[in-house]
Amino acid sequence: MLPSTGTIDDGRMFAHLHSVQDLSGAGPVVNVIEIMACCEDAAGGLITNLSAELPETRIVTIAQVVQTQIAVNGLMSRLSWVFLSILLLVGGASIASVMYANVTERRKEIGTLMAIGANRNFVTQMFLGKAAVLGLAGGAAGFVVGTILAAVLGPQLLGIHVRPMPMLLGVGMGTATIVAVAASLLPARRAAGLDPCLVFND
Repeated sequence: MLPSTGTIDDGRMFAHLHSVQDLSGAGPVVNVIEIMACCEDAAGGLITNLSAELPETRIVTIAQVVQTQIAVNGLMSRLSWVFLSILLLVGGASIASVMYANVTERRKEIGTLMAIGANRNFVTQMFLGKAAVLGLAGGAAGFVVGTILAAVLGPQLLGIHVRPMPMLLGVGMGTATIVAVAASLLPARRAAGLDPCLVFND
């Protein structure tokens, strides 16, 4: 056993190949051979020689592993942006639908406000203010619930310890508020465009 160095090698055990084969009962089978070379020329020569000596094996260099990992990370990053865009569109559509339904249900109340002197700007600001409050509350609730779920499920499912990131609270609340207000612009304009006379005639 090697002395601890604080690296991944601390969790490894080194033994003679034949001893490991006997203990595991796998027989004369080798899954992986890891070779470390001190310079690029030696690594290049080793790859050529190994390919000739072991034609049925798959030889992978650390550079190929790193390139593959970088490609996977890039793909996951792009997929994350795609999923985020879909979630924002779905959330915006849901908020717009709710606000349209709210305008329809409160037609007489809106007409009453306009009949007693409320102008269109006041009605528009009222609905946009409501959307902003919903966005702030939704962003805060989403941050709290998401953080709790990540902290609980991360170690259980992936073995990863997740630490809360308070700086994301502002980002979540700001994004949710912008989406809510943007999705409520058309419903708010519709509410401000109602004619009190026509509303009371319905």
